[in-house]
Amino acid sequence: MKATPEGQTAADETARSALPWFAADQAWRKGLALGGLGVLAFSGTLPATRLAAPVFGATMLTCSRIEIAALLGLFSLCVFHRWIWPQKRQLLGILWTGLGLAVGYPFFIALALEQVPSSHAAVVVGLAPAATAVIAVLRAGERPAPRFWIGCIVGAAAVALFAVHEGGGTIAPADGWLLAAMASVGFAYVEGGRVSRELGAAVTLCWAMLLIAPFAAAPLLIESLSLTWRAIPWQAWASFWYAGVVSMFLGSIAWYAGLAAGGIARIGQLNLATPLLALLWSAILLDEKVTWPFVAAAAVVIAAMAVCLSSRTA
Repeated sequence: MKATPEGQTAADETARSALPWFAADQAWRKGLALGGLGVLAFSGTLPATRLAAPVFGATMLTCSRIEIAALLGLFSLCVFHRWIWPQKRQLLGILWTGLGLAVGYPFFIALALEQVPSSHAAVVVGLAPAATAVIAVLRAGERPAPRFWIGCIVGAAAVALFAVHEGGGTIAPADGWLLAAMASVGFAYVEGGRVSRELGAAVTLCWAMLLIAPFAAAPLLIESLSLTWRAIPWQAWASFWYAGVVSMFLGSIAWYAGLAAGGIARIGQLNLATPLLALLWSAILLDEKVTWPFVAAAAVVIAAMAVCLSSRTA
C-alpha cells in the first residue's frame, strides 16, 4: 500500500531524528555556513566603530551606514532581484528589522565605545544570542530544547560576570548602552529572520534599509556640514566603509539567510563567537591588551555556543 503524505512525513522525521545532530538537516548546515560568514563580518564592527566613532560621531556614523546600505540595496533590487515587492503584512517586520539593526544597535554601540574599549564591548555583545533566543520564542514560535537554555544561561552569566569584573564590581554606564544595543539587535534578528523565510534575506535587508533611509538623510547632512573632512585619517575612512559595506550590508545578508535556513534561536547562538573574534581584531588593529578574565569569559561562551548549536529546535 502506498504511504500517505502524512505517513511519509512522519517516517522522514523519524529517520532524521536518528541521524547525528550535525548531519540531520541540510538546511541547518546551510544556516551554519551563512551564519558563520555573517558573524565573521560582524566581528570587525566593534573595532571599526572604535576607530570611526570619535572622528565622525555616533549620529553620522549610524546614518551613513544606513545610506550606504540603502544605495547598495537599491542597486541589488534593480540588478539582481527585479524589484521584488514585499507584502503589506511583511512591512512592519521589515521596518523593525531596519530600526533595530541599523539605528538602535550601531547608535548605542557608538555611545558605549566612547567610554569603554572595544574588547569590553565585545564580551557584552555576547548577550545578543540570549536576547535573540528569548525573542524568537515569543515572536517566531520556536521551541529550543532544555539543554539549549542551559548553554544560553551559562554563556549569558559569563558575559555578565565579566562586565561586572571590568567595571570594578559595578555595572558601568556604558554597559547600559550595550544592553540597549543587544535588545535592539535581538529584535531585529528575529523580525528579519521571520520575513527572510518568505521574502529572502537579501530582499528583506534591501527593503529594510530603503524604508529608513529617508529619515537618516537629514541628520547625515547636518552632521556632515560640521565635519572637517581633510583632517580625517585613513584608518577612520577604512572603518567607515567597512561598517557600511561589509558589516551593515554584506554581513547582514549572509546572517539573515543563515537565520532563515537554520533556525533563529539556534543559529543566533553563533554570535557567542563574536567576543573572541572581536578581541583578535582589537588586539591586531587597536593594540588592546588581552586579559585573563576576557580569555576565561570567552572560553565559557564558546563552550556554551557549542551546546546551543548541538541542540534541536522545534
